[in-house]
Amino acid sequence: MCGISGILNFTKNKPISNALQNMATSMIHRGPDDEGYMLFNKDVISLYGNDSVIKNTNHIETSFSQKCKLGFAFRQLKIIDLSQNSHQPMSDISKKYHIVFNGEIYNYKEIKQELIGLGHSFFSNSDTEVILNAYKQWQTKALEKFNGMFAFAIYDIDKNEVFIARDRMGIKPLYFYKNSEQFIFSSTIKAIVDSKIYKAKINYEGLWQNFKFSIAQRPITSFQGIVDLEPAHYLKINLNNNSIVKQQYWQIPTNTQDISLSLKDSINRVEEALYNAIKYRLIADVEVGSFMSGGVDSTSISVIASKINPNSKALTLGFKEYAAFNEVNQAKDTAKLHNIQHIIQNIGLEEVLQNIKNITTVYDEPYRGLSANFMLGKMASDNHLKVVLSGLGADELFGGYDVYRKIRAWQILQKTNPLSRLIPNVHPKINKLKQLAKYKNIGQFYAHYYTLYNDLELENLFLSETFDTTDTITKTYYKNQKFTDDFEAISYYNLKSYIGNHQLRAIDLSTMHFSVEGRIPMLDHNFIEMAYTIPTKYKIKNGVQKFFFKEVAKKYIAPSCINMQKKGLNLPLKNWMQTELKEFVMDTIHSLVSRNVFNNLEIDRILNKQDTNKIWQLVSTELWFQKFFD
Repeated sequence: MCGISGILNFTKNKPISNALQNMATSMIHRGPDDEGYMLFNKDVISLYGNDSVIKNTNHIETSFSQKCKLGFAFRQLKIIDLSQNSHQPMSDISKKYHIVFNGEIYNYKEIKQELIGLGHSFFSNSDTEVILNAYKQWQTKALEKFNGMFAFAIYDIDKNEVFIARDRMGIKPLYFYKNSEQFIFSSTIKAIVDSKIYKAKINYEGLWQNFKFSIAQRPITSFQGIVDLEPAHYLKINLNNNSIVKQQYWQIPTNTQDISLSLKDSINRVEEALYNAIKYRLIADVEVGSFMSGGVDSTSISVIASKINPNSKALTLGFKEYAAFNEVNQAKDTAKLHNIQHIIQNIGLEEVLQNIKNITTVYDEPYRGLSANFMLGKMASDNHLKVVLSGLGADELFGGYDVYRKIRAWQILQKTNPLSRLIPNVHPKINKLKQLAKYKNIGQFYAHYYTLYNDLELENLFLSETFDTTDTITKTYYKNQKFTDDFEAISYYNLKSYIGNHQLRAIDLSTMHFSVEGRIPMLDHNFIEMAYTIPTKYKIKNGVQKFFFKEVAKKYIAPSCINMQKKGLNLPLKNWMQTELKEFVMDTIHSLVSRNVFNNLEIDRILNKQDTNKIWQLVSTELWFQKFFD
């Protein structure tokens, strides 16, 4: 929906308007429809920018010398309430509460009616004003009422306190940097860098984890001093004494399986919960479409969305040269079954080459692959959509990845660990199985499947200090949860690490780059809570992964979608690196070699082994250096 930023002065009032404008300008793509600012000292000062819809105050540039203790900046992508009344930063009727908000509250109409019944008045039809009044009424308990994706900051004048909160799954981002003098927050890392208050520095532990797991495990990032507010957490910043309190308000509900559920009841529960989640995510004052890959998850969502709203469009991305990556025919089969408005776009290397640097650096941190998310965001924008639904979540909740199939092998090896050492190294697959035996807990086992480098390889590659990441996943995410079984534990770590750190960041940044909002029905917290009640025995049955979810999907999608082998949302990087991208890759790595960050002999070894992902990790790291440090 938006981009938000704020700066708090701890020690003394300072001018911050220039920095706020820099941050807002950095996020213009997140909110091209409106711009706004608010400064706080003894008075509340509203200011406008070049793109503001309301210009009856002073321009932000007139306040560059204005000293204040706090300021908010805002860029808006109009989705709900397209009138001027939804302008932010927004103040409540009493002028005691002030907010900047990024995201959507899908059940805002129900909450609004409850608040009206309690005596609250409203001047807009926006969900932003609902958050303000809900916070006035229930304070931190308001978070328990919200169904949506959000990151927001509220300044309470009477308490002289800033309240910052993030949604349960962390769908909407919130980064911050603090030192003894200031606290800076924003929707993107780049905006914090562009503030010019913070100077980009490498966090070598974060970069090490980036190479190990494909992304630094939050809350840390690859930038020294910049951290991510964890999902389902809030901060209270008291400007009277500069104290900061962080609190968690929700947790993924492990150990809640209902073993008495029948397969039929499980199917019915999922179908009903999915329908409700999709219905909520079609709420908007603009057109809503969906990504439809041709696989089970996004295709099911597209069909249900078309049942609720027959005018919704489904978008499918195909590849001109590499048919093996295509799911177009499967998507076509389902679209014909339900008469869905189906838009297909086939891209080739030329479209990727035109956007190669943006595709690689859009994530604000290095990434080892070349994802199609960027091209999907562009496709949505090209078709004049501001909102699209994504199928993310089913693989993590219901066992769609290969890691779920290997749990049993790891469990057996744990019981026979001493014996496994006696098995001769006669075949690569045997060696890989023996490798599993050394992982002592489910967190280590999980991390193994999401590891590009091991620590020894990174010790050879990095010239900086070394780090032990053996138990990083467990230490970061395990909070004394009880798990019904190891399958559930893997699902938990997937939601925390893979979705929470990588997938959501990728979807948000790649869609918002094109001023498009991505919505994710299967990460509705009610859907997640329901999914954890389903017995594991229905999630993988007779060797079929996502068994009971596929039983739900059979009602909606073509048989060709059900039977298709999982392909994932990837571009044919390996093929392109051997042809048209070869020169680009070598030139980029040549620049990296001169930086004295990595062992160049190890870089040569990686190039000689032709490991696609490791090479691209190096390419994206050099482009990251160029974007943020040069």
